[in-house]
Amino acid sequence: MAILWRDGIFLDESEFKISPFDRGLCHGLSLFETMLAVDGEPRLLSEHLQRLRYGLERLNVRSLEVAEDGIRTAMAELLKRNKLETGMARIRFAVSLGIGPLNQIDSHQAWAWMIVSPMEQSGTSIRMTTAPWRKDNESVLRGLKTGNYAEHLIGLDMARSEGFDEMLFYNTADELCEAAMANVFLIRGGNLFTPSLDSGCLPGITRELIIGLARNHKIRCKVKPLRKSDVVKADGMFLTSSTKGPIWVSALEGKTYETHPLFTTIRKLWLEQMVRGA
Repeated sequence: MAILWRDGIFLDESEFKISPFDRGLCHGLSLFETMLAVDGEPRLLSEHLQRLRYGLERLNVRSLEVAEDGIRTAMAELLKRNKLETGMARIRFAVSLGIGPLNQIDSHQAWAWMIVSPMEQSGTSIRMTTAPWRKDNESVLRGLKTGNYAEHLIGLDMARSEGFDEMLFYNTADELCEAAMANVFLIRGGNLFTPSLDSGCLPGITRELIIGLARNHKIRCKVKPLRKSDVVKADGMFLTSSTKGPIWVSALEGKTYETHPLFTTIRKLWLEQMVRGA
């Protein structure tokens, strides 16, 4: 049975209790971060917690403090208690805004919990299809990683049912946005391209890392609005997520892509960063 962490206490899975009136449970009024752990240590924890704090600020929640030192220590202990202190593992840290009136976001009842799990086996490439609906790039939730994740999961399940692995989203302005569970990069002419945050895509931690790695290694990476024509003209594309890193897109609907040398370089730089620690 798995062991989890809640507000400083380690619990068996069977001991975890949540109120049926909790607004994270009932309405998705929660924030979460998913990150990679290597040999018992979380990667890019500071960046993940910074994004979580940004989310709390956007929701005008001021009653909860997120202290990195204590969370880092708890993560290491939780990984150890679940026998995941070696190799790669997945950490999910979440905050629910708790019980409270529906017209008051910060009810001073926020609470946090954390689970860890082994990294699931996945292939080195994926096949994608395009969503039949558009992401709202003017949504009040734009850029927030909230527990209100149904749209992403519906897209992922629809892709699976159609024989694909992931779903690509455009926004209401017909600009490239993101995948259901990842950010997206295009390769063309030896350059990288990725949608700007104005597209409504999540400000991905690994997205930002790849942009920085490209800059440090003299690889041109342009952050700009992208359209279907840019996707059609691309030599290839890849997705990025915190646990899987860069993953090559081998096919988008009817078009196939051979692995590009630039992707191989980016994947290698990411792996080196994860081994080195961050």
